[in-house]
Amino acid sequence: MENVISYFKKIYNTRFFLIHLVRWDIKFKFRRSKLGLLWTVLQPMLLTAIIAVVFGFVFKQPIGTYAPYILSGILVWDVISAAVIGNGSSFIQAESYIRQVSHPVMIYPIRASLVSIINFMLATIGLFIWILFVYPQNLLTALISLPLTAIIYFIIAWSISVISSHMYVRYRDYPFVMALVMQLLWYLSPVFFKEEMFLSNPMLHGLFILNPITHILMLIRQPFLYGCFADTVSYIYSLCIAAIMLLLAWEVNKRCEKTVIYYL
Repeated sequence: MENVISYFKKIYNTRFFLIHLVRWDIKFKFRRSKLGLLWTVLQPMLLTAIIAVVFGFVFKQPIGTYAPYILSGILVWDVISAAVIGNGSSFIQAESYIRQVSHPVMIYPIRASLVSIINFMLATIGLFIWILFVYPQNLLTALISLPLTAIIYFIIAWSISVISSHMYVRYRDYPFVMALVMQLLWYLSPVFFKEEMFLSNPMLHGLFILNPITHILMLIRQPFLYGCFADTVSYIYSLCIAAIMLLLAWEVNKRCEKTVIYYL
């Protein structure tokens, strides 16, 4: 336990360096862009519009209410996908820092995860705008629930990012393989599938309910789309996933941290 506390104290002591890196990443991402941070809001909204039109026609869903359902799924999926694929390059991008400074390497996945969550929070502006017209009565509940939801998403993203960073630095084929895996999971996930689509098939409905992504999505969908906080099961499910992933990330990092520099 003392080792854990000591390690997190070292992470805390790097907070100013970490803030500098996060600010740099956000500025660099939109450097020379005419719209800048506005793309964080526009990109998922435009993608939502395309998917809502196509799948709304296929599944006979009203676009007005189906679009915010899809948008909420895309926002969360972007965080998870970034943690699995994009954030995996955290150690490689920080190679010069790792070689020169003896900071805990877990700060670099934190850096990437913070950028992902900041992008997520900015992108929810589009979701707020959409529900302002479709579900205006849900605004207050959505606003109150968002900070806790963002914290849970951050813990999950950081944990996955730590694991993916250690995988990527050792196996350079990792991002190519995981890009294909995530593409497959995209079509199997409840990002754009609704629960009522599976009510006629008990087996598929059961798989939908057991899917961990379903409960993680409920943290944002229940307040924004239905005007109530996510049920206790979804919070417990999501917190358990966050705790398990964090413990797994800690164990992986404990075993691999000292050898990271040899793979850079």
